[in-house]
Amino acid sequence: MLLLLGCGSNASTASSATVTALRVDPAELELETATGVPASASFSAIATYGDGSEGPLDLVSWTLSNASIGSISSRGEFLSVDTNGGDATVTATHLDIEATASLSLRYREDILDAGLDAGVPAAFEAAEGSEGEGIDMLYPLDGTSVPRNLAGLVVAWDGMDEGEIARIRFASSRTDVSVYTTATTWEVPTDLWETITATNSAGAVDVQVTVGTWNGSEVSNLRTSTAVNVGVNRLDATGSLVYWSSKDEKIMRVVAGENEAKPFFPSDDITGCYGCHVISEKLQWMVVTNQGGDGQYAVIDVSNPDALATVYWLQGDLRATFKAISPDGQWMLAVANGKVLLYDLPSNTLVSTPALDGAWYSQPSWSPGGDELALVRIKEDNDFDADMDFVNGEIVRVPWDGASLGEPEVFVEAQQGYNLYYPEYSPDGEWLVFNRSTGDSASDEDAELFLVPASGGTPIRLDAANGTGELGNSWARWAPLPDDDVLWLGFSSMRPYEVAGTVDPQIWVTRIDPAAAREGNDPSTAPYWLPGQDPDTNNHVPVWWSR
Repeated sequence: MLLLLGCGSNASTASSATVTALRVDPAELELETATGVPASASFSAIATYGDGSEGPLDLVSWTLSNASIGSISSRGEFLSVDTNGGDATVTATHLDIEATASLSLRYREDILDAGLDAGVPAAFEAAEGSEGEGIDMLYPLDGTSVPRNLAGLVVAWDGMDEGEIARIRFASSRTDVSVYTTATTWEVPTDLWETITATNSAGAVDVQVTVGTWNGSEVSNLRTSTAVNVGVNRLDATGSLVYWSSKDEKIMRVVAGENEAKPFFPSDDITGCYGCHVISEKLQWMVVTNQGGDGQYAVIDVSNPDALATVYWLQGDLRATFKAISPDGQWMLAVANGKVLLYDLPSNTLVSTPALDGAWYSQPSWSPGGDELALVRIKEDNDFDADMDFVNGEIVRVPWDGASLGEPEVFVEAQQGYNLYYPEYSPDGEWLVFNRSTGDSASDEDAELFLVPASGGTPIRLDAANGTGELGNSWARWAPLPDDDVLWLGFSSMRPYEVAGTVDPQIWVTRIDPAAAREGNDPSTAPYWLPGQDPDTNNHVPVWWSR
């Protein structure tokens, strides 16, 4: 009996000592870090035992889900970095039982222009003012979205008087960075932008400007703009964007993550217009047309971006205005003076001149799957001018079997009073972007961008990208796929870039959300201006390239 009682007592003790549940204390924690001032905190594991009692438990392992914000020791001691903020999950594990806590680290920093008093930030915090009165945000646009590695973002505002100080605040749940300056525009330094975007990757940051008068000890006459929201994509942009600059008479190139446009083609000893260009990713060749419509074309090897080489120069009667290259690099379908021309690209040979249905055609785009093309079919009643300037266009689909074209079928049918043109397949093959305007296809001020499923369906106006007013949004081209969540679309637009006070056509970029498009909603965002451009020239045909 004594033995049995002893066994029963030990069994009861073992049962009561068994951990049945676990929790982390604190369950939620918000911390703040700054340069030179990391944050620290202690986490405890609290066990629930078989008899319902609770107590601290040392026999656990600790992990942190986001190493970019700091580290956690084997005893649950957290130490943050002092360079950025972010979110993480803290996990405590005992045998097969886990418990978690949420940790949010906010990065705070004050940056002052040279010569400003160190007491300015505290004076701004202590002052009172009016929001949205007298200070207008000019750039960036509210609701824009940018790649994580965008370089050269400028903040611009209006309503500031000489001698006043502005505070530019970048705020989110993870970031509170304030910049104090006497300027009226401010370019975000690359290292600071990297800190802000790393902290807010896949999130957003509000940008707001407050202006006041500093008397040496206090700030008065405080006015604060409304905040603009800037989304930050979770991945960097890759490759580069090459576009035609009419002032420079050059195809310019901006590499992702940089903010300088460099001349790409032609060299200084070659003159003339080579704006109509397309790049074969398979061959790493670029095809350009000399002197625009119905001109001779040249083929350039761009595999070494720093040392371009000529494959074929302007030869005989081989002509092309707009052109599309098959994904395998074998074929080039071109249009010249309204007629379709099929070339074997590697041998630079005209294979055939498909008549299709005898209509005029322009602006081909080859699907990424290689089995079809989209073209503009130009209806009658036209003052047709060398493939570029026409009205009454509609979008048609033309099958391709690997050797020849099939019969055209309507993709986006003609609309009374409108001209449809510039079709371009998305790199995943799911979408087609195109232009619609009431006038000609060359430079119509009311040109707008639309998106339609490549399988067919109802076109969606890209409201956020188009903006309001007659902004001449055209020449849309897609970026290579950064991931399967987001598509980027570059286009030429005559909207004003308020930073430079220009209304010349410039390259702007919008983010496209395919999930929203599948629901029939506007998938675009307000666009951002491509940094590095010369704002005093006309920029067109933004072709994206993976290099």
